[in-house]
Amino acid sequence: MVHEDYIGMLAAQALGALEVAEVRDLETHLQSCSECRSELSSWEDTAASLAFAGLEEKPLEPSPAVRAHILEAVRAERRSQAAKKTDDAQRQQSSNFVPLQPRVRPATYTWGAIAAGLIMLGLLASLFVLWNQNREARQELARLSEQVRDAQQQLIQQREAIEIVSTPGTKMMELAGTKLMPQAHAMLAYDKNGRAILMAKGLPPAPAGKAYQLWFIAGGQPMPGKVFTTDASGSGSLKDQIPPEARNSAVFAITLEPESGMKSPTGEMYLISAS
Repeated sequence: MVHEDYIGMLAAQALGALEVAEVRDLETHLQSCSECRSELSSWEDTAASLAFAGLEEKPLEPSPAVRAHILEAVRAERRSQAAKKTDDAQRQQSSNFVPLQPRVRPATYTWGAIAAGLIMLGLLASLFVLWNQNREARQELARLSEQVRDAQQQLIQQREAIEIVSTPGTKMMELAGTKLMPQAHAMLAYDKNGRAILMAKGLPPAPAGKAYQLWFIAGGQPMPGKVFTTDASGSGSLKDQIPPEARNSAVFAITLEPESGMKSPTGEMYLISAS
């Protein structure tokens, strides 16, 4: 092959469209041709730019300079083939020479490989955009589903609170913040059967491995209730069952304990009701 043949193979090499034998021939030529090495580097930069263009979600198409380069090369190849056919015909007429089938130069099909490579890059870029959009849609759906579950849970708690509060004989107790968190407060409502619901506000987030625990203090003896945590706004709630001995005269308190709960209080007290 001559130097022009190798020039025609460079763009296909940048896109990985050459066959193994052609790659070997081209690599041998590149060892002794600085012009082709420089041209190949330019084609590789162009191919990389086209690939990264897809990641930016822009339409993947050659730059005007690359488009002009490709079209001019195709036109030149066609002119060369036409001139060769004319020369062959003239020689045949003058010498009655039957020519061999013309050798197909590598450049005649490398432009098709280049076009296929560009199309493939465009398809890959489109697939990436669709995958990214689908991922974002799934994340948004998960976020909305979580909001719906939270809203449903809050609605259930509100209905339970209304049911307890509206029951005849229901008692309401207010728990005020201690010096640790004076702005915190809570309301505890329980009916004659001991069914209770607590709603607290203004509590700081519990540290890792910790939770707030409700206590029923009757006759100076604390009895454990359930544990709960707060959300980002400092609000928390729980449902519990008050033991019979604490339903008439008891003090209610909230302390910070291990998240599994304790049988007797060990942590600092954040809320307490009037005695």
